[in-house]
Amino acid sequence: MVFVFTEESMPIYEYECKSCGHSFERIMKVGEEAPACPACGVQETRKRVAPFRTNAWSTFLDGMEKRVNPHKFK
Repeated sequence: MVFVFTEESMPIYEYECKSCGHSFERIMKVGEEAPACPACGVQETRKRVAPFRTNAWSTFLDGMEKRVNPHKFK
């Protein structure tokens, strides 16, 4: 199985706030600056170690479902 990543395929990053410890996820472009904490608003967040994930797998599964069960998508 081969995945082709396009501009629509953006990785999901996990962050943790250095101030309050809140953990959250963001779908972001590679190289974007770290987001502020949604819980307390502090800009100082750190990226957590997490497996690389994108929406490519769900897109692939949706495409396969359309081929196998086209009647569900009418």
